[in-house]
Order: sequence, then C-alpha cells, then structure tokens
Amino acid sequence: MSLKKIIVFIKVIGDSSLQRSPIRKLNPEDCLSNIRKELEKNDIINDMLLFSKKANDEFGEIIYKEEYDFYLKDIITTNNDQNILYLKRFAWNFLSSQCKLNYGRAMSFNGIMTAEKPAFILKDCILNEIDETSRDELNFRSEEEWIMKKNLFINFDGINITNFVKFGLSVKGSQSENIKDEINSTFKYTEVRKVSLKFSKENLELTDGFKNDVNNAIQSKDLGNFRKITEKYGQFVPTEVILGGRIHFKQITKSFNNLTNDSQGGSANINIGPTKLELGYNSSDSEKNLQFYNFNHTGLLGGNNIGDWIESLKDYRNWKCIDFKNPMNIFQLLPDDLRKESFKSIGKKVLYTDIDHCYYNLNEIDSFHRKFELEEFEKIPQNILDTIQNEEAECDIFAAVSDTNKDSKNVFFNCQIFREPNKMPSIIIHGIQKK
Repeated sequence: MSLKKIIVFIKVIGDSSLQRSPIRKLNPEDCLSNIRKELEKNDIINDMLLFSKKANDEFGEIIYKEEYDFYLKDIITTNNDQNILYLKRFAWNFLSSQCKLNYGRAMSFNGIMTAEKPAFILKDCILNEIDETSRDELNFRSEEEWIMKKNLFINFDGINITNFVKFGLSVKGSQSENIKDEINSTFKYTEVRKVSLKFSKENLELTDGFKNDVNNAIQSKDLGNFRKITEKYGQFVPTEVILGGRIHFKQITKSFNNLTNDSQGGSANINIGPTKLELGYNSSDSEKNLQFYNFNHTGLLGGNNIGDWIESLKDYRNWKCIDFKNPMNIFQLLPDDLRKESFKSIGKKVLYTDIDHCYYNLNEIDSFHRKFELEEFEKIPQNILDTIQNEEAECDIFAAVSDTNKDSKNVFFNCQIFREPNKMPSIIIHGIQKK
C-alpha cells in the first residue's frame, strides 16, 4: 500500500458554505473506513455524513458497512487539478420512512405498536443532530408509569399519565402480576441518542384512506366506526422522536453468607456471556452477608448484537425510535373542520369527577353564600383545568349539593355554575334556611 498522501478538498453536498471546504492530506490507497477515522479526529465527518461519488452530475452514496470495500481513490473527483471528496448528508425523509413516522401508534403491554396503515403524508420535518451517550436507570412508581416507559415515553414531563394510559389499556389478570414484578426491579440502561425528528400539524397531509374513513365514520354516526379507525391507523402520533439505540439490564440482588471477616467490598469484570454481567459486591462484617448485583440483559433497541453494539450504531440504518415525545391524539391532527365534526360524532366524556366536603354554620349568615373557583381545587389536574378554559372544548360542568346533616330539616341548598369571560368557572352554593 502506498504511503504517499495527496491534498484533498472535502465538500458536503448541499452545504451552503462549500467555499470553506476543509483541506486534508489523505492516502488514496486507504479504505474509506480508515479515512472516516482520520476525519473523525478533526470533527470533519460524523454518523450523519456518508461518503459519496459523483458521476454524470449525480451523487451516489456508500453505506457504512461497505466502507471497508472502497478506497479513497475509487470515489474522489479530480476537477481543475483539485482532488475533491464529497460527503452526503442523508435526508430526514429516509429516517422518516425507516421509522414510519407517518403511521399512528398504539400502546400495549408489549411496547409500542405501529398502526396497520399510514394516516398522514409527512411533507417536512426538522432534523437535529444529537450524538450523545448516557447511562441511567428506570424505576417505576406505578403501573401507569410502567406502561408509559414500556411504550418509550421515558421522559414524560407534562403528560398526564393516568389520562394517557386511557388510550385503551387496562391492567388486569396475570399481566398485572408481571408488571408488579418489574415495578419492584431496577433497570439500568445505556442510551445512544443520534438525532431527533420533530414535526407539527402543518407538516402533515391526510392520506386518502384515512380521510375517507373519517368522513364515513362521521356520516354513519356510529361510535364503533371510530374505534375501527384507531385500530387501523393508531391512537396517537408522537410529534417528536429520538432515534438511536438503547440497551436494558435488569438488576437482581443475590445474597449469601460471607464466611470471612475482612471482606469489605470489591468489584469484578466477569465475562459469562453476552446476556449476563456480574458487576460487584458489598459485604457487612456484622451480618456476614455478601450481595452480588447481577444484571441480566432484557432488551435491545437499535443496533446489532451486543458485542459490537456501539459500533453498529454508526450505521443510520440500525437506528430505532428510542423515545417518543409530545404525543397527539390522531383525531387532534385532523384539519379543523374535520376534527370538530369528528368530536361531535364521538360525543363528550367525563373528564373529572369528585366529591368535596364543605362546612357551614347555621348561626352565620355569610356561610349560606359561598363561591368556589375550580382552579382552587388542588386535586383537579392541570391538563383538565386547561381543557375547561379552552373554548373549543365546549365543556359542560355539572354540580349538585346535598346536606349530610340528617338533623337539619330547615335548610336546603342550591348551586349554580358561574362563568366570567377569560376566567375559570366557579360553583356558587346557596344555603336557604327557614326562619
């Protein structure tokens, strides 16, 4: 192999700053995998960029795993005595197609489910490079939280868990026993976040099939047809996804008697196969008890086998959706007119119900006229309060008052809902007493 290096101009196709192309001395006899390593040292190339060859005013791309089979001399272009190496940034629409972002999703006990048919055509998308690696752990405080994280809503701040789970899941039977077992466990994970894809309602165009099915369901006035739509097109659409890879390990603590007096602790790197790792121990002289922490590999998202998992994520074709953010009900993404007609056909549902106890004094006149603003009720979730204030939701509020004092026969109560413009509705309770 020749060790003679040549001057190479490096240009990214579609980059507006082509005139500022980096220049490097590279060996034309080197395979592209070695060239990539060389350019990575200078932050010229990353996993978002592919080597490209220009021919007849077209640019072909070389996929990551085939870089070992191509040499730099095979793809450089010579123009006006300049050696040019082209790099191509892959487009968002490839990742969108690979991850089926135009499909709705449904939650299940086995993880997120992709819909049978696409509901939308994605016209545009914002792609942001991340390229970060992190390690953390998953702990579950409730069955609902287990379901959320099982369905890739790892960071769900701002999402009401209880209401979100009501997309169609309930915890019952033997499935509940499995969930309780995992709630009592700790899951360690390593996560490689490569890119994020974000879009809005304005970036979506309805497919003809989805539009026709919605119109037919509206005309039929049959709620069952709307259920069939969610079965075919999904229950919701995440408007932001993180692509990359994640590997999970379930932590299990093993204990047995410690026969020595001076063992305080330690660590060990014991390779016992690709799915189990003994990481270390802690001991106590007083209890003579030794605890080993055993991590069983329980899940792999993205990448190939564990042995070369990190390396395999350099190939964008191995990226998977590892985190969903900002989900929207599939009917919320319809055009305004179609969305309103759909919600009218679906009808209203009870968002919140509660019983509150109020005290009154027969001897105080002021106690017979009391006003309660809904925002003062700390138990009402914020997302419900926001819905009440949304005029398009056209919420109805019902209230009733009853006297729990059986000895009070001369007092009866009445209540009314009081609405002021741009303010939270209030419940006014009147107490009427016979003199």
